[in-house]
Amino acid sequence: MNGKERALTAFAHQEADRVPVFELTIDNPSAEYILGRPNLCGFGGKARGLAYNEAVLKGKIQEYFLQRKLDELELWETLDLDVYPHCDPTPREPAIPDQISEHQWKFTNSATGQWTIFDYSVESDVYDMVDSSLRQGGLLELEKLTEYLENQTFDPDAWDFTLVDMVLERMGNDRMVWASADVEIGSTFDWAETFLIGLVEAPDLIHRYLDVRLKNTLKITEMLLERGVHGIHGGYDWAANKGPIFSPRHFRKFVFPRIQQITDLCHRYGVPYIKHTDGNVNSLLDEMIAAGIDAFQAIEPRAGMDIAFIKKQYGDRLVLIGNVDCSTVLVDGPIEAVKEQTAELIRIAAPGGGFIISSSNSIHPGVKPEYYLAMLESAKENGMYPIQTGGK
Repeated sequence: MNGKERALTAFAHQEADRVPVFELTIDNPSAEYILGRPNLCGFGGKARGLAYNEAVLKGKIQEYFLQRKLDELELWETLDLDVYPHCDPTPREPAIPDQISEHQWKFTNSATGQWTIFDYSVESDVYDMVDSSLRQGGLLELEKLTEYLENQTFDPDAWDFTLVDMVLERMGNDRMVWASADVEIGSTFDWAETFLIGLVEAPDLIHRYLDVRLKNTLKITEMLLERGVHGIHGGYDWAANKGPIFSPRHFRKFVFPRIQQITDLCHRYGVPYIKHTDGNVNSLLDEMIAAGIDAFQAIEPRAGMDIAFIKKQYGDRLVLIGNVDCSTVLVDGPIEAVKEQTAELIRIAAPGGGFIISSSNSIHPGVKPEYYLAMLESAKENGMYPIQTGGK
């Protein structure tokens, strides 16, 4: 079997030749260790933020997009991972920031005057929003943004699918290829407080905001499905370690009906929808399945997500993707512990299919490359079907 066949067999809840291997993102230093050179891979701030902003300010953003994609494809092929999850279009005219300090950039919408400030931390390699007009202005600014978005007409030519076509041509026969789409909840942004207040004090506004964001998401997603991607995944985090970031009641009201629109679209094209989320989502699992979600990635042990229990309760309806602990053993090791946790995870979750092994989130900058490679080695050594479950 090749990677595509292996992963599709897992999504059919059947046993392949071996357990498929996946990773959401692979940051440096692991990517550089594996490729043996500097690169633009991963979610780390230097590759995703610093290099991006430098490229856009120099008028070289298309070169950046291409090099980042080529680096990722080489990395996935070098590691022989079975699923590639980043087959998305790029904007033809990305926003150009003003650099306001060595490691801060301000993006301003010329039509509305609304702005966002991003900061890059050299120490942590994190690039993220730190302030915005939405954070400062609250619901009035969210109303202003929503009205602006509602008056925009979707322009398919604003998106460049050249790299999507390149990925499908290079990988589409041998690996399962995913693109991304999700309900764009504002609770993970710097203006999370505004969004959360809106859930209670301005629900109609939140519905309007989510709907106008979803409208464009569905159109781009259908364009990707028409091009032949094999799956769609959503990456917005829904929870912290103790539970969802807002109540299950609000998820039922604001999120799941819109997720259902994405999953319905995917299923019309015969492809699965995969949800990534950090944190403890035990209270949401039933409704995730009811909304048409086919697979769940991360399954964080430190957040109280017990993959053995989830496999027993939901494994016939939900493909599980995880969950070698990237907060402990992939950071601290030793190699023997990494290999044993990987082997034990396979014994628990792999029998019967419906399982793809990965870290419990991603290969972030704190993961030691040697430990990640040990995980992959153990996954391939212990992941051959039929799985041996009778002892360690």
